[in-house]
Amino acid sequence: MATQTLLPKIKFCGLTRSEDVTAAIACGADAIGLNFYHASPRYVAPATARELGEIAQKSQGISNSVMRVGVFVNASPSEVDAVLAICPLDCIQLHGDETPNWLDDSLAFSSLQSIYFIKAIAWRDCDEDRTIALQWSGKHDARLLGLLVDAFDPIQRGGTGKTARWDLLSPRPFELKNTPLLLAGGLTSENIAEAIRIAKPQGIDVASGIEISPGFKDYAKMQAIGDIARQMILENQ
Repeated sequence: MATQTLLPKIKFCGLTRSEDVTAAIACGADAIGLNFYHASPRYVAPATARELGEIAQKSQGISNSVMRVGVFVNASPSEVDAVLAICPLDCIQLHGDETPNWLDDSLAFSSLQSIYFIKAIAWRDCDEDRTIALQWSGKHDARLLGLLVDAFDPIQRGGTGKTARWDLLSPRPFELKNTPLLLAGGLTSENIAEAIRIAKPQGIDVASGIEISPGFKDYAKMQAIGDIARQMILENQ
């Protein structure tokens, strides 16, 4: 397992505009999420994502580097490789029904052999989620930074605004105990402190909670969440 310090403390996801990337970094983001899922209202074409990623690459955040995370849903390694040929990324977020075999298959592509990964899962304290969590937490691959716990939705993949069951993460379930966690799912400036206090994640991932509308971010919301989250996450370490 990769060292926990590589997992971003604050990830602002679903960015579609250059001014929002600049604002996210000014508000303390360690990572920006670029969504390549066509069904998402936050989808960005690879060429546009490349331009947004270049802003992050040239910027210096609080942690001195800003991770460019590409969000994919049930895309094959070859499809991700095609995006990387246009838009360089530092990390891939798998937000669909991918199994750990996906990482093995990705080794056939040179662009994916050294890139980092985050796997999104739901956590409803049910057998299905426990099985998935064990499969991924037991995958000993240095490229896997950790798991992202999001709210469950049978149709939409992230950015739903639904609140995740962070109460089910305290105490930390056995299946997740040895895995760095990013917490997502309906996080806002009003509930972020409670969520971090209860779930004690290594980082947070916010999309809808920092928006005016899907893909259009709100500077004040990003600043409020960034200020609260960074201090609390540091205190929990």
